[in-house]
Amino acid sequence: MQKLVTIYLDNSVYAKGKMIVGSFADKHGLAEEHLQPLLSDGWKIVSVTGFGGGSEGLAVRGWLAVVLEKK
Repeated sequence: MQKLVTIYLDNSVYAKGKMIVGSFADKHGLAEEHLQPLLSDGWKIVSVTGFGGGSEGLAVRGWLAVVLEKK
């Protein structure tokens, strides 16, 4: 059995105290879906792929797509 987990990351969280109005940094600087409970339940990471994330500005956002597998 396989499962696809997506994780959104935003580097703006590191600017705490210097937030720009409308920032989602307080919610998206950390992985939204934590893998530890799944790994503890016997799921194994099969692959990790990153996409997005390129930026010429200060804020960089991107996604990780993680494929998990459990026998």
